[in-house]
Amino acid sequence: LTPTPDRGLTSPDNSHAGRLTVPLGIIDKPFEQRRDVLWSDFSGAAGHMLIVGGPQSGKSTLLRTLISSFALTHTPAEAQFYALDFGGGGLSAVSGLPHVGGVASRLDPERVRRTVAEVAGVLNGREEYFRVHGIDSMASYRRQRATGALTDQPWGDVFLLIDGWATLKQDYEILEDHITDLAIRGLGYGVHVVITATRNMEVRAALKDQLMNRLELRLGDTMDSEFDRKVAANVPADMPGRGQTPDGLHFMAALPRTDRSSS
Repeated sequence: LTPTPDRGLTSPDNSHAGRLTVPLGIIDKPFEQRRDVLWSDFSGAAGHMLIVGGPQSGKSTLLRTLISSFALTHTPAEAQFYALDFGGGGLSAVSGLPHVGGVASRLDPERVRRTVAEVAGVLNGREEYFRVHGIDSMASYRRQRATGALTDQPWGDVFLLIDGWATLKQDYEILEDHITDLAIRGLGYGVHVVITATRNMEVRAALKDQLMNRLELRLGDTMDSEFDRKVAANVPADMPGRGQTPDGLHFMAALPRTDRSSS
């Protein structure tokens, strides 16, 4: 990793810079006898994400990895994050990044509601901006901003992260419909929703159908897997961050650290 004047601390290979494609870990491909980088692409129809995993399976850490990977490959003007941290405070570790607009905990209901309202405001404002300025797609918006146009628009893609969907449903039920609306309308205007859940059944179909980018960590009940139950049963129970992709391949999530420590 090297610091640069325009992008800050970043990877020497900047081929993915600003493209909404970030590395999250390593995929194991035993039949090909190799391991590949687990890339996650948020630029298209899979721009919303669902991470499912049992207790202590590494969900919060994977969200920190997601934010950190974006911070290394995107400027704050290209990607901004707002988070609802219902998973034990793990996201506070990245709250100081310039890419993070705010982190709200379960114990601060006013800030939780304000965070969701702020992201909804971005979506509504951008929808009107597109209409007034004749912008036909988010891809066009990104291209114009990359060339220095649209100087009155300070932000690119905006992400709402919710760590602990069951807690939101229990303590902030009124927000569920608002977040579902963000997911339904958001991708066309560069607004993304990323959710962690303990079980797949926690997320209603109306929302889950929008969350096309999915990963499963170790599950409390392997029968809950929507990928491959046999693979789910072989995910190590004592190794947080291990899981499977929709293709039934084992993966190991990266740790959001730059000091090469594994702890």
